[in-house]
Amino acid sequence: MKNYTITEYKELDSHITFIRVNPTNLKLTLKEIFTSLSDLSWLKFFDKDYIRSGIEIRAKNTLNNLEQKLLNGNTDKITSNTGETVVSELARKSIIDEMGYLDIPLAEFFKQKKDGNPGFDFFTENKNETVLYGEAKYIAGKNGYGRAFNQIVDFISVGKDISDIPDIRDFCSPNALNNSHQGAKGYIAAFSSTNIETDVLIKNIKSNLSFIKLSSHKEVICVAVNVNI
Repeated sequence: MKNYTITEYKELDSHITFIRVNPTNLKLTLKEIFTSLSDLSWLKFFDKDYIRSGIEIRAKNTLNNLEQKLLNGNTDKITSNTGETVVSELARKSIIDEMGYLDIPLAEFFKQKKDGNPGFDFFTENKNETVLYGEAKYIAGKNGYGRAFNQIVDFISVGKDISDIPDIRDFCSPNALNNSHQGAKGYIAAFSSTNIETDVLIKNIKSNLSFIKLSSHKEVICVAVNVNI
């Protein structure tokens, strides 16, 4: 069962999509997110036993950390500790479910650090063999799109997308990885949203200078997650 509903799905351009996601009951959403993340069947992507064992240890360490953040204490509200994970996972799931893109787990499950990785938060591959690099931002009580766009532009400027390729090579197709290496890439900005009207939110997004820079890439997806309503 989905732990969210899609309230808006709009094409802002032929290669730019806006999605608005509304979590269901927050207490259930947090528990369902943890249950979903606990499914480690994706480890099959790693064909070498010694690689799979190492990644499994990283994933379980991350799960232990997420259990503390998602399920301990007050689990009927989003906090600064849980916000970015919720935004990342609901954005990732909505793109997989609604657009049929490749299902790749959150980066913190297979990267070295179990929390706060210095790179993109999640990834997917579209049907045109383009890797999309996702960044999630949660700001309590605010719309986080500006911070998400700015972070993506900063990451591009220092090559964080290209440096993440070794981490996702077992998930993505060789053609998509090569396309990314050649500069054909896409980006996902996932961010916390208030009860701002969608038309106003989209207007503000379109005027954001970092968004304008990103719009030149192969694909851009903006995912507003209603966690600040």
